[in-house]
Amino acid sequence: RGWKDKEKDKDKETPIATKTPARIRDKAVDVMSEYKVQRGSGKNLINLVVVGHVDAGKSTLMGHLLYLQGNVGQRTMHKYEQESKKVGKQSFMYAWVLDDTEEERSRGITVDIAQRMFESDTKIITLLDAPGHRDFIPNMITGAARADVAILVVDASTGEFEAGFESGGQTREHALLIRSLGVSQLVVSINKLDSVEWREDRFKEIKHSLRQFLKTVGFKDADVVYIPCSGLTGENLVKPSTEEKLLSWYAGPTLLQAIDQLKV
Repeated sequence: RGWKDKEKDKDKETPIATKTPARIRDKAVDVMSEYKVQRGSGKNLINLVVVGHVDAGKSTLMGHLLYLQGNVGQRTMHKYEQESKKVGKQSFMYAWVLDDTEEERSRGITVDIAQRMFESDTKIITLLDAPGHRDFIPNMITGAARADVAILVVDASTGEFEAGFESGGQTREHALLIRSLGVSQLVVSINKLDSVEWREDRFKEIKHSLRQFLKTVGFKDADVVYIPCSGLTGENLVKPSTEEKLLSWYAGPTLLQAIDQLKV
């Protein structure tokens, strides 16, 4: 048998199986137009991962921010509103901007990593919305490994912050993982603060608990920003708040401004 026959035999060999990586749901992108926009803008490019305990409101928070930024059209948003109403999940309408698979919408949780692009005043941001459920930690790590900076979302509702922060919750685990993967700059979104009437004492209580913990895993105080907000109402996401109860004690940045100020 000649060398040609041997080469044919090689071609027939069974290929080595490889593990399928976690899926990242990218929307179709016109690469050349994106490249021109990014090169011509002079803005810094950053990868931003959003993490936190399941049901902290990550997808709703970022879906609403994208809508307020003009990244989601009114017609599309109206469609999500009508569809979510039909299945009795109207509060999920903004989450559906990012959670766009049938499994995610039926279960009400993020499974894969959703990826979108948006801009702040000084940055072009690739958003990576990571799963919060403990079953999908490998997918969360896939997203976090690509990140330059992170948003840690916590639920300020009575008892919900504690459920995510104490043993068995994902808040601590996610914070530890993103720090171990090299993320040093963090925005903490204290979400759903409207559910406790925008109380300053609740904000301070959560901030104190997180601040002590984040220091122990290696985050510096100067690199962490705490933002009171509501993903569902859109309060303090893009535009300064008009909520009097919040304005009575808070004069800091919006969530978008905090992202814009991260020093990458």
